[in-house]
Amino acid sequence: MVVVVANRAVEMRDAAGMDFFGVISRMVGNVRWYLNRRKVQQRLEALDDRLLEDIGLNRADISSYVWGR
Repeated sequence: MVVVVANRAVEMRDAAGMDFFGVISRMVGNVRWYLNRRKVQQRLEALDDRLLEDIGLNRADISSYVWGR
């Protein structure tokens, strides 16, 4: 019984550590996603209206296109 409890405690400690790194990994992924979207938006906003029209966008649609709103 003591061995089972000790093994379970080690499993719980390992799972908590993995969960912590999982949370950090998700946070880093979310920051990367946000920064990439922001860069795309800035690059599209830097284009002139003629180029935007060539790719089928107008200036008012850039935000909804990039962020999916």
